[in-house]
Amino acid sequence: MKNPRVLVTGYPKFLDYDLNVSEMILSSIKEIDFVNIDISTKLLTVDEEGSGLVANSINHGDFFDIVIHLGFSSKTKKIQFEKYAYNEYMMNHNDNSGRCISNGEIIPGKIGRYQTNVNEIVINKEFKGDKRIGWSTNPGRFVCNETYFKTLNLIDDNKLNNNIKAIFVHLPSEEILDINEQIEIIERLIRCLTKPYLEVVGGLIFDKYHRILSCRRPEGKSWSSWWEFPGGKVETGENPYIALSRELKEELSINLTPSKIIVEQFFDYGDKYVKLMILNCGIIEEHKIKLLEHDEIRWLNKNQLLDVNWLPADLPIIEKWLIDGIPSPHQDK
Repeated sequence: MKNPRVLVTGYPKFLDYDLNVSEMILSSIKEIDFVNIDISTKLLTVDEEGSGLVANSINHGDFFDIVIHLGFSSKTKKIQFEKYAYNEYMMNHNDNSGRCISNGEIIPGKIGRYQTNVNEIVINKEFKGDKRIGWSTNPGRFVCNETYFKTLNLIDDNKLNNNIKAIFVHLPSEEILDINEQIEIIERLIRCLTKPYLEVVGGLIFDKYHRILSCRRPEGKSWSSWWEFPGGKVETGENPYIALSRELKEELSINLTPSKIIVEQFFDYGDKYVKLMILNCGIIEEHKIKLLEHDEIRWLNKNQLLDVNWLPADLPIIEKWLIDGIPSPHQDK
């Protein structure tokens, strides 16, 4: 498997500022040893040419899995992840070329706004409770926004490269937030955005006594001898219901349509993130089950939930049910 490729950009100083913290961080990022991540950096000019440099690079065949634009904001008191880029000029100052466009569209005829296409769930989990960062819905209307809009527009237009993820990050001055802390946050952002993210479904299957089904992973598979809900990964183009129906046919040789997502659990395995969705499958007669992937099954009531060694992502759900009780097999939409 190829290493994820990440492009990090920044800007030199502009207006009357003595420096640009994004350029400082860019220099530091180049010195960090990102094991199994290929990092490229690019210093953009604060003008029209610089704003289109990354979009033009991608359009001419360069490919990155992640693009992280960094820029300085004198107004922010924390690191801001920008949710949107706007197709709008509203410059209050000249850029470094002397250009100042007070109104109009960046790319005529295009939509008014793009939203970042990075995985916001992963970012929110990584930085949960960190008061040094936040989400912003207003990136300004200067060269930062122009750069962001052109990048997201190119990704949207170029269907060969629409798997590229892009985000803009506005940085406060180093007097507001120490430069080393800012570097640490950007490093964490790079690592969390490049870690694989999987959506996984599990079936909550009951017998006639309202016990739930647990399945043991066989020898030769990862996490062998650990127990889990039957199910597996949601494939491209599938919703959770279709994915679970397919997985249950492949693993247990049963045909059914799940009725409802009962619970969702986000878990960091270290080498990947997993979003686990447990779906209610109702009552199944045991004789209809044929083991095709697992080597053993057990039916568990509430008092037996911890009698097996559950996978780490499953365990928080089981522990909650141990206190609150197992959901009803008749719980529907």
